[in-house]
Amino acid sequence: MLFLLFSVLIFGIPLIIQKFKHKIPFSSFFSPIVLCYAAGILLSIINKERVNLFFNVSIYISQFSILVAIPLLLYGSSSIKRLSGYKRLGLSFFFASVSSAISCFTVAWWFQSDHTSFAQIGAMLTGLYIGGTPNMQAIGYALKGDPKLTVQLTAADALIGGSYLVLLTSIVPVLTSYVLPRFKETFAYDEQISIPTPTKMERWDYLILVFFTLGWLSVLLGLLYTFKQIDNTAIILFFITGISIILSFLKFIDKRSASSFKLGEYLLLVFALSLSIQGKWSDITRGSNLLFIITAASMYGSIGIHLILSKLFRIDRDTFLISSTAAIYGPPFVTQIASVIKNKYLLMPGILAGLLGYAIGNYVGLAVYYLLITYPS
Repeated sequence: MLFLLFSVLIFGIPLIIQKFKHKIPFSSFFSPIVLCYAAGILLSIINKERVNLFFNVSIYISQFSILVAIPLLLYGSSSIKRLSGYKRLGLSFFFASVSSAISCFTVAWWFQSDHTSFAQIGAMLTGLYIGGTPNMQAIGYALKGDPKLTVQLTAADALIGGSYLVLLTSIVPVLTSYVLPRFKETFAYDEQISIPTPTKMERWDYLILVFFTLGWLSVLLGLLYTFKQIDNTAIILFFITGISIILSFLKFIDKRSASSFKLGEYLLLVFALSLSIQGKWSDITRGSNLLFIITAASMYGSIGIHLILSKLFRIDRDTFLISSTAAIYGPPFVTQIASVIKNKYLLMPGILAGLLGYAIGNYVGLAVYYLLITYPS
């Protein structure tokens, strides 16, 4: 009975936050994921014992939710094939991804003597600044990182990322106009896209998607167990990401991508809450200042490298801003920046680029991790 009650609590709080996020004070600054982490920390402080039923339930739910959330978020990946029609933005997003990998690798390597988890930090920030928070959380899970580290990086990104968002909506468009060429429309635009809205049949879609996902995940995990790779979470993440992208091209998955994305976002919140419950938060702020410095250097370093590459290859201002937003924040924020710079033509390819970031962020992040542990100073 207690197991059921704890499960309802962990699944219920994210649902409430997701439903009433616009009515929560400061919700425009603190994302639902940050709010779920905060709620989990509070529950962890109340539940002082770290080895009890509530703690064990949170472990099981965190493992389940992240394994299912990754495929659900990636089931919309088939749409990124349309990005090939927008070569300049595709090139700029490639530069943004390469810049993030170089910056995060370099900063993590520089601070390796200051933080024992430098390789994990570099990998998680790489995933974060290529795809977004889902990639950071997935990489943290795959590398068996300390839950406290994931929460601290999320908090650092909320502050550092929030600062760049303010600049993006104010002075950055003006300043970059002095460095980069003006945007010139080179294609016909007759299509609009946004984060999809689920259909009225979404409840049935949820059941179909969950059972289908659990089915192939069970087969995959069974095979990995047979080949004695079940404890290698990096390998698990590698296969889950790849299989999810392949399955996104199936017709019955593609037509349910709207419901899939919404359910994936919800399970991501469940993961955030259940993960933060597992932490010992009496020393939550210890080492946080260094993580803020690493996060700031990684993010602004990636933006700087991206800007230099854009200047060298004559990428226009609007394309740079949209691709930078897609990489650092993901698809939801592209609409906001497209509105600020008054460029509806880059809205659809910008969102597609953000979806591409979801797809490749895990792979690039893991590559950065293995480079860092293979070639230390």
